[in-house]
Amino acid sequence: MNALPEHLRPEDFEFAKLLEVKEWRTIAPRRQGHWVGKDWKWEETQTAYNGRLLAGFIHFCENYVYIRHPERGRIKFELREAQLETVESWINDRYSLILKARQVGFSTLLAIFCLWLTFFFEDRPIVMLSRTEREAIKLLQKAKYALQFLPEWMKAKGPPCNQTQTKIEMANGSYIESLPSASDPARGEAAFLVVVDELAFLPNSEQAWSAIEPVADVGGRVIMLSTANGEGNLFHQLWTQARAGNNRFKPLFFPWSAGGRDQDWYELKRNDLPEWQLAQEYPDNEEDAFLKSGRPVFDLRMLREIETKDPDKQGYIDKTGAKFIEDGGALSVWEWPAEDGIYVIGADPSQGLEHSDFASCHVINARNGHLVATWHGHIDPDLLATEVLAPLGKYYNQALIGVESNNHGLTTLKFLHTVSKYFPIYYERSPRYKKSVPTDILGYRTTQVSKPLMIDEMQEGLRTGRVTCPDERTLSELRTFTRDDKGKMSGSPFDDRTISFAIAIQMLKFVFMVEFQPAERIEPGSWADWERRTFGQTFSELLGQGPGRPKKRDRIGAFSVRTPIK
Repeated sequence: MNALPEHLRPEDFEFAKLLEVKEWRTIAPRRQGHWVGKDWKWEETQTAYNGRLLAGFIHFCENYVYIRHPERGRIKFELREAQLETVESWINDRYSLILKARQVGFSTLLAIFCLWLTFFFEDRPIVMLSRTEREAIKLLQKAKYALQFLPEWMKAKGPPCNQTQTKIEMANGSYIESLPSASDPARGEAAFLVVVDELAFLPNSEQAWSAIEPVADVGGRVIMLSTANGEGNLFHQLWTQARAGNNRFKPLFFPWSAGGRDQDWYELKRNDLPEWQLAQEYPDNEEDAFLKSGRPVFDLRMLREIETKDPDKQGYIDKTGAKFIEDGGALSVWEWPAEDGIYVIGADPSQGLEHSDFASCHVINARNGHLVATWHGHIDPDLLATEVLAPLGKYYNQALIGVESNNHGLTTLKFLHTVSKYFPIYYERSPRYKKSVPTDILGYRTTQVSKPLMIDEMQEGLRTGRVTCPDERTLSELRTFTRDDKGKMSGSPFDDRTISFAIAIQMLKFVFMVEFQPAERIEPGSWADWERRTFGQTFSELLGQGPGRPKKRDRIGAFSVRTPIK
C-alpha cells in the first residue's frame, strides 16, 4: 500500500512525511496557505494533519519495517485492517483503550508505533508498563529489532541511539523506557505517551493508574490494551465506563478474527481449550470476553443480577459507639440499627501501611441477611479494634464480631478483647463427639479447609437470596476473585472485602448461640431465657461473658430429697 500524496516526490516523502508541520512546510508545496501582508499563513486542519501522520506511519511500516515471524523469520510488516484502525485511534485520540484477542499483532504494532514517534519526533519521552520485567524487556525488544533493520541511509540521517536492556534513548531528546508496573516508573514523569500492556493482569493496576492519570491530565497521552481477565478489575471498570461514554477513553474491541484466522482455526481452539480460556484468549464478543474469562470463583451472571444502590450515608461511629458522624468517611451505611435487630460483623485486618492491603468490615442483619454497612480503609490493627470494631459493634446492638485471626488479626483481637473489653467476640470452635464446641482461641482462622467452605456458603447465600449485598464495590471484588491452576483462590489484586464479607456470613451460624448472647439481648422463650429463669443467669454469664471451661453448677434436681415413709 502506497500512501504518497501526489504533490510530493518520493525522496521528499521519505522524511518529510514523518516530521512535524514546521519541517513539512519547507518541502510541501504551499497550496494550502495564503499571504497575510508580508507573511505566509499556513492553514491546515487537525484532521488533515492527523491524516498525513497516519499516511506517513503506514508508508514507514510497509516499506522499511521488518518484524520477526515465528515461522517465516524476518518479514516486512504488513498492516491489517484492525491495526490500521488502531493506529488511527492512537493518532486522533489522547486516551485509547483496547480489548483484544491474543496473537493479533498488537504488541508488535505498539512497539513500532513508539519507535516511529521517538525516531522521527523530538522530545517525545514514552514509558511502557508491562506485568513483569521479562515482559517489559520482550516488548522493547520488538522495537529494537525493527530499529536494527532500518535502511542504513535512514539510520544515518536519523538521531543516534543509545540502547540498554530497558531503554532506547535518542539524541533528539526522545526515548522509550519499558519497565514492569511494580517499579512505579510513571510517577513524576513528564511523558508524552504512557503505554500499559495487559492492564487486566497487572498486580497493581489501581496504583499504576493513579500514577499515570496525572501524567495524561497535563497533556500526555495514554494507550491501554489487554485481554480480558474477568469482571470487576480496573480494566473492566474503565471499559464499561468508556462504552457508556463516562470517561475519556476511546474503546476498541478486536476479536480472534482480527488476526486473519478463519473459522476452522477457531473450531480447533474451541476443542482444545476450556471455555474460560477460550473466552479470555480468543474472545468472539466483548460480553463473553469479560463474563467467561479469568477463572472466576463466583457466578458472574448471578453477580450481575444483584441489585446495588448507593449507601445512605458515609462517615464513622464515635468511640462511645452511640453516635454516627457523617463526613464521607470509610464507613458506608445502607440500613441503620433496628431496635430488635441482631447483627454480626466480619473483619479482615491489614498491616495498616498506605500501600498494603486494606482493612475491611461487613455488618449483616442476622434476622434478614441484609448487608447493612461496610468499612474499608487503611488503619493499624490495634486501632481497627478500638476505633472501628468496638464502636461499630456497640452501635449495631452489641453485634457478634468475627475477626480473621491470621497474621495481624491477632493484634486486633487482643486489643478488642483486653483494651476495649468488647463482648461478644467469636471464638474458634472445634468438633467434639460430632458436635462443635467453643474453645479459648479468639478469632476466625481461614485455612485451606475453612476458606473453600466459607466461599461456597457465601455463593450459596447470594444465589438463594439468603444474603443480600447492595455494595457495588464488594461485588466488584467478588468478580475478581479467581482460582489458579492448583485450585487456590485469591483476589486480583485484593480480597479483603471478600474475606470480611465471608466471615460475616459465617457468623450468622453462631450469633444465636447462648455463649454469644449479651445480657441485655435475651430472646423471650429462648434457651438463654429459660436458663436465666432457672439458674438466675445464662450459661454465657456464668462463663464471665466468654467461652471457656464451665464453672461447677448444681444440676437440676440436686436439692430434691426423697423423704422415706415412716
